[in-house]
Amino acid sequence: MSTVFAIDSLLSRDQAIFCFELMLQRDHEATIMTLAHKQGGILGTVEFHKVISSFLAKKVTDIKGLLSNFWVLPSGTKSLNLPAETTELIIFSRGYVHGLNIPKNIKTSLYIYEWDTYLDSNKVSGFQKLFKAYVNDWRLKSLKQFHHIAVSSEHLKNKLGLSEAEVIAPTFKTEDYNFVKDEDHNFLFTHTLVYTYGRTLEELDLLFSVARELKHSLKIMGPDAHLESLKSKYPEVEFIGDHCEATASMVSHQAKAVCDFSNSSFPSRAFGALCNGRPAVVMNTPVYKEYLPEGMSFFVNEWTQENLSDLLTQVENKYLQFDRKLLRRAGLKWNERLFKSKMRHFFDQK
Repeated sequence: MSTVFAIDSLLSRDQAIFCFELMLQRDHEATIMTLAHKQGGILGTVEFHKVISSFLAKKVTDIKGLLSNFWVLPSGTKSLNLPAETTELIIFSRGYVHGLNIPKNIKTSLYIYEWDTYLDSNKVSGFQKLFKAYVNDWRLKSLKQFHHIAVSSEHLKNKLGLSEAEVIAPTFKTEDYNFVKDEDHNFLFTHTLVYTYGRTLEELDLLFSVARELKHSLKIMGPDAHLESLKSKYPEVEFIGDHCEATASMVSHQAKAVCDFSNSSFPSRAFGALCNGRPAVVMNTPVYKEYLPEGMSFFVNEWTQENLSDLLTQVENKYLQFDRKLLRRAGLKWNERLFKSKMRHFFDQK
């Protein structure tokens, strides 16, 4: 028996790669097929597998480069030929790689992690827009070749019209988010932690302005090279930089709340906040509303001065009212063991 795993790209490490590595534990000798692989770009168990890439691997080195070749993604996917000895194919799709040409005699399982957040077809420009309808039609039609499908959320299941699909929520590194008991530490909540993912300079400028007016202390974590002008404009805001989950956990413990304003397929950073016993602040999206429990999170509908002012005022008035242990239990709900158990059952179905 020869197992092959397929994933859209292996260009940089993110939350999806962690889930993919857990799936790889099914077969430590399995081959991986992908549209583009940056050798050494993914530290971890992935690099111990044989990786077969498409012709796109010679053209792109990051996700931005992959998006710039949006119009050839169908060709790149179809160019991947399964090894002749393949008996089982497990696909971890982020919207494209499920378009592989698959022989009918191979056992196939498809897990759709996300659809648009990885490569947003709405962001293509120039002549690539001419191919947008073709590419989106191709990837939707490619779903018809699968009977054994799981998706990451009820929202995605409904969006794609996959009424028979199983919903298996992703997971995150819960072990990196340690919990300090109240009796072991005299907590002094000093700031609100804000992740930069998914937010522009202009949007964060507005948030910092509102926080200054309210005298609300902020600490900023995540990519910040695009925010240099804000660092001098708001010297009272502390920029920590882009760090791993373990470092984020250390900063989260004394946060009044933890803000993740991104739009992803799974609110892992928000769940990390809950694991630390702190409430999460997220955008009001269908996926985040599906996974984050009521009464443990703050939801932002629109990025306006009025809404941001109301948000920080709510955080200031309510941050001491949360039961930290109750928040942690909610954060640990989607743990690695549960994900691996559900995936194992999904793969073993006939």
